[in-house]
Order: sequence, then structure tokens, then C-alpha cells
Amino acid sequence: MKSISRRAIILVFLGFFLQPGLSRAFNPATHIFIAEKAFPGSTERLDLDYGSIAPDLALSVPDTASWETPFQDTHYNYIDLRPYARGSIQKAFARGWLTHNEAWGADHSAHKGYCGKTSLGYVIEKSQELVLWNPDLTADFAHYAIEVAVDLLVKGDDPGIGEKLLKADLFRSPQDRRLLARVLVWKERRTDWITLALVELSFRNLVGRYAMALALPSPMDKKAIVELGVELAREKYGIEVSPEELGEILEKAMALCRGDYREVIDCTVERIREHL
Repeated sequence: MKSISRRAIILVFLGFFLQPGLSRAFNPATHIFIAEKAFPGSTERLDLDYGSIAPDLALSVPDTASWETPFQDTHYNYIDLRPYARGSIQKAFARGWLTHNEAWGADHSAHKGYCGKTSLGYVIEKSQELVLWNPDLTADFAHYAIEVAVDLLVKGDDPGIGEKLLKADLFRSPQDRRLLARVLVWKERRTDWITLALVELSFRNLVGRYAMALALPSPMDKKAIVELGVELAREKYGIEVSPEELGEILEKAMALCRGDYREVIDCTVERIREHL
């Protein structure tokens, strides 16, 4: 078995649609949970949910694609799509999209500051605690362990969150991508239609695999997520890793977050509402 520092390359286990050099914040189920709390009366809930995770499609853009600044475009520059949205479906998607951003949305809480703390984001802070528990973990590996841990804890508050994620991924309206194309392709010329379509297809495929695992009843969900990590590590990198070890890391990450993740989510929702 390879050392844990080398096995950190299997961050596909916990952040499997991540591109090298970019860092996600919360995982998709937590983003949906936050969006639904921020917009409790929203119609077209499925597209609200998809909008809340869709900015991370930027992390599926390959280096060779004709899209130079996808993360900047989806997390900073074009975070408010509401002026361009037409009809209830696109408006719901735009509301979900708005909750995600790094400037003051959910990703800000994860990376930059939360509940009045400005030095570290919640995911960064907890990942450092996880590394203290096991110094052999890399910062990236710990980061994604915390993300998945929060998703699993959120599922305790909303047992249907995995199914919501799966439905949003499978059944989002084509109107959602048309809104993105209207802004990112036709108006701002950040990329082209083919690139956007292929990137979104790749993003949805990978999210779907994670969603199917998360949608299983507990404890099958956690077991499936761990098994997915083992499978992808073997398929993509030829690395053999123990499900028991991955499971232990995930259990510790959940223990670190269990006492305060709700407070962070509530503070995040309040800040989002203040910016609306």
C-alpha cells in the first residue's frame, strides 16, 4: 500500500470533479441546503438546487478548453445572473447561483471567514485540525474530507438531501444552461457554446456518481462514498487504498464538524440574505 501522502492524490474520492490548482469549498449537498434556507419560498426548487451547485462546473474545465478564467467568471465576476433570467425556471436557477459565490456567499464562509471570523474559512480551519490529528494527511486531502463530512452531517438534518442533489443533477431544465450561455457565451464572450455544453456534461456526470452514493440510506451512503473513492483511485491512478483507512479519516472529519457546522450554515444564510 502506498503512503498516505501519495494516496492524497485520490482527492477524487472527496473532490472528484476538482481540477488541479483549484479549490472547492462546500460540497454540493451543503450548497443545496444553504440555498433552500436562503430562499425557502422559491418556486422551481429543482432549478434553485441546481443553480446552487452549478458554479463549480468551472472546476471541470480542462486546461486545453477555450475558457481562460472559468473560476473567476463563476465565483466572482458573474455571480448575479438575475437581471438576465427569463421566466420562473431561470430566475430560480439564478437565485441558487447567487448563493454560491466566493465574494460573500457560501464559498466565502468555507474559504475566507464565517460568523465574524475573518482569518480563516470554516473548511480551511477544520482541515488544519484534521491534519493535526494525522500529520501524514496533505492539506488538500484534509480539505475534501471536511467537505464530505459536512455533506453527511447536513444529511442528518435533511435526509432527502442526497435525492435532491441527484434530481437536480439529472432533471435540471435546459433553460438553466441557456441562461449561462446568454451571459457567458453570447453577452460576455467568456467561452463558446460547445465548451460550455461539454463542461456541464462532464460536471453533471461526476456529480451524479457522488449523488447516487449520498442518496443511499445511512450507513450505506458513507460506505458507498468510501467505495467510490477506492474505485476511482484504482481506475484513474492505479493506487490501492484501504476502505477502512478512508472511512476512519471521514469519521474523524465528521467528529470535528459535528458541534458547529449548523452555526456556520446559519451565519452563511444570514449573510446571503443581507446581500439580496
